[in-house]
Amino acid sequence: MTTPVTAPAATPEVSDSPPEGRLAPQSLSTPAVRRVQRVSLGAGIALIGLGLGFLAFHLRRPN
Repeated sequence: MTTPVTAPAATPEVSDSPPEGRLAPQSLSTPAVRRVQRVSLGAGIALIGLGLGFLAFHLRRPN
C-alpha cells in the first residue's frame, strides 16, 4: 500500500471576458422568457392533440 500524499493547493488565474461579438452567455428578459414558455406549452399541447387524433383514427378505422 502507498501512503496518500496531499496535493498542493492551486488558485486558478482570472480569465478575461470573451470579446464582443463572440458567443457570450446572456440572460433573456422576462417577457422573452414568458413568450418562449408559452410557445413551448402550445407546441406540446398541439403535439399531444395530434397524437391522440392519430391513435383515434387508427383505432376506429376498420381492418
